[in-house]
Amino acid sequence: SENNNKPKRNKSLVRPERERIDENHRQYHYRQATINRGSEKVSASTTGNQPQILERRPTQSRSAAPIRRGRSILGREERVLDDEAEEQKEHEKNQQQNQKNRGCTSGLPGPWVTYCHLITCCVPKPMMRLMGIPDGPAQMAWREKIGLVSCALLVMGFVGFLTFGFTQAVCPLAPTSVRGGQISPGYLIVNGWAYMLSDWNEHPAVPGIVNSSSNVLYSALNGGGMDASFLFQQPDRMTQCATILTPLQTAPVSGYFPCQLFNPNNTSPPDPSSFTNTTQCHSSAAISSLNTLYTQGVLDNKGTYEKPARVYYEWEDVNTTSHFMVYNNDVLNLMLLQSLPRDYFSFPTGGLIEAILQDNSLFGGKDMTRHITAYREPGNRWQEEAECLKATIKVGSLNTISIGCMASEIVLYVSLVVILSVIGVKFILAVIFGWFLSWKLGNFNEGNSYAARMKRETEIENWTRNIDASAPLGKPRTLPSVYGTPNNKRKTLFPQTSRFTQPEHGSTRFAVEKGPTPSWKAPASSSFGYQSRPSSSYIGSPNPSGRFYGDAPSSVRLSGFMSPMRPSSIYSDFYSNASTNGGAPCPFPLSPFVAPQPSADYMPFNFPLAHTICLITCYSEGEEGIRTTIDSIATSDYPATHKLILVICDGMITGHGNSRSTPDVCVDMMRDLLVPADEVEARDYVAIADGSKRNNMAKVYAGYYKYDDATVDVGHQQRVPMITIVKCGTPAEAGESKPGNRGKRDSQIVLMQFLQKVMFDERMTTMEYEFFNSIWRITGVPADSFEICLMVDADTKIYPDALTRLISCAVKDPEISGLCGETKIANKTDSWVSMIQVFEYYISHHQSKAFESIFGGVTCLPGCFCMYRIKAPKGPNGYWVPVLANPDIVEHYSENIVDTLHKKNLLLLGEDRYLSTLMLRTFPHRKMMFVPQAVCKTVVPDTFMVLLSQRRRWINSTIHNLMELLFVHDLCGTFCFSMQFVIFMELVGTVALPAAISFTLYLIIQAIMGSPALIPLILLALVLGLPAVLIVMTSRKIVYVGWMLVYLFSIPIWNFVLPSYAYWHFDDFSWGDTRKVEGGEKDKGHADGEGTFDSSKISMKKWSEYEKDRRIK
Repeated sequence: SENNNKPKRNKSLVRPERERIDENHRQYHYRQATINRGSEKVSASTTGNQPQILERRPTQSRSAAPIRRGRSILGREERVLDDEAEEQKEHEKNQQQNQKNRGCTSGLPGPWVTYCHLITCCVPKPMMRLMGIPDGPAQMAWREKIGLVSCALLVMGFVGFLTFGFTQAVCPLAPTSVRGGQISPGYLIVNGWAYMLSDWNEHPAVPGIVNSSSNVLYSALNGGGMDASFLFQQPDRMTQCATILTPLQTAPVSGYFPCQLFNPNNTSPPDPSSFTNTTQCHSSAAISSLNTLYTQGVLDNKGTYEKPARVYYEWEDVNTTSHFMVYNNDVLNLMLLQSLPRDYFSFPTGGLIEAILQDNSLFGGKDMTRHITAYREPGNRWQEEAECLKATIKVGSLNTISIGCMASEIVLYVSLVVILSVIGVKFILAVIFGWFLSWKLGNFNEGNSYAARMKRETEIENWTRNIDASAPLGKPRTLPSVYGTPNNKRKTLFPQTSRFTQPEHGSTRFAVEKGPTPSWKAPASSSFGYQSRPSSSYIGSPNPSGRFYGDAPSSVRLSGFMSPMRPSSIYSDFYSNASTNGGAPCPFPLSPFVAPQPSADYMPFNFPLAHTICLITCYSEGEEGIRTTIDSIATSDYPATHKLILVICDGMITGHGNSRSTPDVCVDMMRDLLVPADEVEARDYVAIADGSKRNNMAKVYAGYYKYDDATVDVGHQQRVPMITIVKCGTPAEAGESKPGNRGKRDSQIVLMQFLQKVMFDERMTTMEYEFFNSIWRITGVPADSFEICLMVDADTKIYPDALTRLISCAVKDPEISGLCGETKIANKTDSWVSMIQVFEYYISHHQSKAFESIFGGVTCLPGCFCMYRIKAPKGPNGYWVPVLANPDIVEHYSENIVDTLHKKNLLLLGEDRYLSTLMLRTFPHRKMMFVPQAVCKTVVPDTFMVLLSQRRRWINSTIHNLMELLFVHDLCGTFCFSMQFVIFMELVGTVALPAAISFTLYLIIQAIMGSPALIPLILLALVLGLPAVLIVMTSRKIVYVGWMLVYLFSIPIWNFVLPSYAYWHFDDFSWGDTRKVEGGEKDKGHADGEGTFDSSKISMKKWSEYEKDRRIK
């Protein structure tokens, strides 16, 4: 009954891909090594990553079942196999099932690989070798690049077809048209077509009138502006009238009407009595010549053929008269029926022609098509009569829109509405964010004063003049008593809350008032209140961080916390004599310089403080750049008791122009080290790489930041804990140019994987164990108490209150998973290259990120200045949810098999953006926000080649990350009003940038030449003009309008040169010229490696196992 009352989960919360433990899994070698340990017992896993122990276990009753510590919070327990044979049997069964599922398609390349091979089939491997592309992955990457470029060209072609070709295809350009009733003397009308005969002088001689070839428009013939349809009548060609107009006697001419001209602008029908005058009647040969002019056109004096123009009538022209009738879109002049010689022809009695002659007002001014078609009187022949009238008295066509033209207009206006909606909505929401929301995010005292906000904006602009400009630093805060400050707030007589009161933001961080609090949740006054928020409650430890310190006696734990308050002599004596007092000596004493933690009610910024790790990743930076960054973090107004500076040096690298290596520079910036720098030992860890490069070693230096009095005033120097991890490489790399270098992503994973292992009590490498103890010894706070991680690059300088403002947003809204501030350029005027980037940086934040923040889905948190939540509070009961430390995030971000072009662009070029993509994909209902109040400044490329290298990486990374986000269906909104649709529009817009700027230039040139396309020009004006309006409406910084003009002149570079270069270098995974190394060759990435990974060199144990080994020794 006791077991039945335990909570159960019906479905695993772990994603299926984490269940597959193959050779590529990061714990595969660890599991194999554990299995080979024989019958040695291994403690139960708390995360479901327990290796299979291949020994038969005796059957036990339910009551005698062993107690399992740390039941998996993920709701998954390992299945125990009876023996190795059973495991082998199940493995073979799974293999057979997989083979059956694959069937005949096993071994065949996927659709994308097949497409890439087809598109590059004309380039065989020998030719690629001649091009300098080696065999293997490089050739496949080149083929994939061509495949991606072809897709980009298809997108550009589709955009071009939709812009220009679609209308021409479904609604071809109508022939030259002239309006009926406004025929000029230069035309001659025949059967509804106007012939331009002003230059045509080849009309043959007319006996008795003209003795030589002449022009029919001028004197003698006088055909200018006249209708000559009655001059070209052939009854044998007018078969429609053969049974309608019946001859009464032999007609003197071939036709039904008099061979006379009439004026189409003011119709005066020819006299029927002139029917016998055959002078102007044309023969069959003349009619054939007319047909030639109709098909080929009339030759003008320039040697070109001009085809006849269509005579058209607007509906107003028909509707306002009584003699024009429309039938099947043709306009018939009913007045011409008066010229029909009734002495020679008869027509059906009671038919259509008779009805028209009796009263043409019943038919004139109307479209009679439906009426004639629907006429059902017995013996009627109205449709035949209408066809006869169409063949004889047609004078033009009604000006209507075809179905194709209607479709073209629908597509045009729908596209216009969609594009305008996206542009307008982005603009409006960006304005709303700037006016009503931005100043509330991370806002403090200046929130209620517009003047104070403007004053701060001016200070920030002055601060960003150059990278060395100093920011106004406030007076350092003095921490209150470690035992707390008395609460002097007056309490009213009446209760202020009820059970229906909504919890404030502090309640989500376990600050609500409850009944009797368990001892493990009580504010640890004896430990300086550091545990104002409990540690991770996944494992169910009976005290804070009990799974790490729970095995030690309470006296040791207490002495460890109290040690900072004692002088150094007492400090050492206490631990040396601890055993005599009944306790064990502490192997890892706290540093005597540990700052005591303030009490739980210490809120200098009106929100609970959260412990924060400030991660700075270094590669080849020099002392000036690194010190600038660390100074800005160390002197920020956030309390030093709640921030830890973590510097990770990516290899033993010496930057171009530097005299010392970057690790030496970083270590020299530390003081009061726990272990002298020359005595720190390198520890093994598993790196993100392939082959033997997965084996790596790192040194962990723990101490405090050492200021330079020349850069920071002594009065503002706080004692800030600092840890430097130097990836030094294995002994086999000692002779290489960059030993230990594994990339920025590996540096981030060092921290992320460590945090995951701490939260879930997973097995750690020796380097991580050293890292864990170092955090405890210099901060007095266990590693699982850190909730937030700030990530900055080593060339970025943050504003003094930027860190506090970001943390404020994260604390007040536990649904936020990631944040970023505004990055400003500190070298605006260094060169034309830096000048063209000022507005691009500004608008990417205040329009793009501001719009995305409305939906809580910023798609890119810049790696130079961003913040992620390590774990989020879950309810008021002390539980946490891993966010940055989530196993799925760590699993995907630590992918070391990067074998496709898509993965390489994600993981090798844009790892910062890919981390944002993973956060959105894993937590689509959490928020990724932009906080404009948090500001940093950085130095951007000031030479074109460095900018080209940087934007190549950024553009390619953007495309591949947008492709990833395109398939995340849980983002905010629906259909066209969703973030998914916006991402699709951004993806198409990014891919089609070269084509878009080409079309734009074409439209501008066309407008200059006098043929403007109105709608595209309006769109162009909106796209280019709205940012200026946004600047004026939100920031009121008119200077950025000037920077916008500079940006406009550089649009061909941004939209054509840079994207085209990036697309052609899809298979280039190096960082190029962005970071230069002294004496080093071009960076070729970190994915490819030689040799094999030696798992025997990696020792992975839980913290308790390390402690047991230490005590045994």
